[in-house]
Amino acid sequence: MDLLDFEYFCRMKLFSYIFGLLFLFSVISCGRMTQHASEVDLRMAQAHYDSGFVRLQQDSMMRAFPYFIQVAEKLEYLPEDMTNEEKLLASRAYYQMAYVFRRKMANNAEIDALRWALAYQRMVQDTTWMVRSSLELANAFSTLKESDSARYYHDFVTPYLDTVAGDLNDYFAAQLVLSDLYYDQHQFDSCFMVQRNTIAFKTRRGMSATNDSVSLGIGMYHSPYRLEAKPYLLKVLDMQTGDLERSAIMSLLEQIYEEEGNADSAAFCHSFNKTYVKAESDRVSDGMLAVKQYENYKAERDARLIDLREQKQAYKTNRLRAVSVVAALLLLAAAAFVVYHRVYRKKMTQASEAIQRDLQAAHGALEAHANEVLRMKVQAIYDDKRNNTFNRILEVFNEAYPEALTKLKAAHPDLNDTELDICVLSYFPFRTKEVADILDLRENTVSKYRTAIKRKTQADSLEVLWRRFVG
Repeated sequence: MDLLDFEYFCRMKLFSYIFGLLFLFSVISCGRMTQHASEVDLRMAQAHYDSGFVRLQQDSMMRAFPYFIQVAEKLEYLPEDMTNEEKLLASRAYYQMAYVFRRKMANNAEIDALRWALAYQRMVQDTTWMVRSSLELANAFSTLKESDSARYYHDFVTPYLDTVAGDLNDYFAAQLVLSDLYYDQHQFDSCFMVQRNTIAFKTRRGMSATNDSVSLGIGMYHSPYRLEAKPYLLKVLDMQTGDLERSAIMSLLEQIYEEEGNADSAAFCHSFNKTYVKAESDRVSDGMLAVKQYENYKAERDARLIDLREQKQAYKTNRLRAVSVVAALLLLAAAAFVVYHRVYRKKMTQASEAIQRDLQAAHGALEAHANEVLRMKVQAIYDDKRNNTFNRILEVFNEAYPEALTKLKAAHPDLNDTELDICVLSYFPFRTKEVADILDLRENTVSKYRTAIKRKTQADSLEVLWRRFVG
């Protein structure tokens, strides 16, 4: 390896290191900025959820509610950065918050919580819970008399009803929403027909239809079928429900009995009024407290998400700048490599051409010297004027170029012996007079032979002809 090749090798190694470092930096720069809950936070969130769910089972909603807030606090980062496990658990927490709001008649907060639950469920395609959340949303909007929104969520969930492991409760919930939609449009016959069909369906299968009967009675009470509501409302006495719900229904029965003039029954129903007032007061107080806790968390969560979004955007911007710089450096490095490679190739080409020229010059000088020595030797033979001049010249020619005459004969077999002799003498070259003297011919004859040779060989001159065979 000469000095130029060694320099090229070192430069190429340097370029390869630069390319490698730039590529590694670009890969690192293209990484994603993600933040999500740690394993410890995830376990704590699951523990909080379990604690809250146990208290819900004990009907201690206000003791359960803070646990679900804590679940969200532990899990919620940017939704696209959360794992599926985190999204599933967060959706359950929001669903249970919505349940508390529903029981406390905080419809707007219920809708907001359900929307967050449904958003997470859609991300992970949690079909069963998507159905439940959508039905609860439809029911909440129906309560607020927002029929279009209620219809949207009811229609959204309908295709899933036959694909969620045959859960009849979801089917019944969808039927309840459908009856509410009919009710809001004052299609009372259709509304009550849907509810009666549900009651009959459950009764035939030995399922409890008490809640459905009471729900039908409430709807009938606020419709033109008010007087037919009493037998359905009386089912409240068989219901396992809270004081608030029972007292509210008993107040409806009280008004019906007063209209019928049944004072004893009206008085019995009125006895629940005190409980109703206290329960209603507690419900409003609890609902306001839960909503306040939720609103505080929402404000903190939204501020955190905005901050994370800004951080992520800044990170993307910085990453884009870094990648742009790396790309520019890679382009510059590539351009430098190409330029250097071209310069190196040019130097190599120039060096090779110089060496070739030097070799050609040296070869030409040697060849010229050899030819000069040969011509001097032949000229000495001619000047000697002894016999067999041509044969001696031919020996010198064959000694210098052993195969030249053979190649000429093979290439041009139509040349005769005299023409071949003239070709040999013309190589040195002898003038026409000297050739005629050596071969004992007339000068005119030699000229004719030379013309014949050029015609047969298609050569411009005999010197050009020999270039094909002498080398």
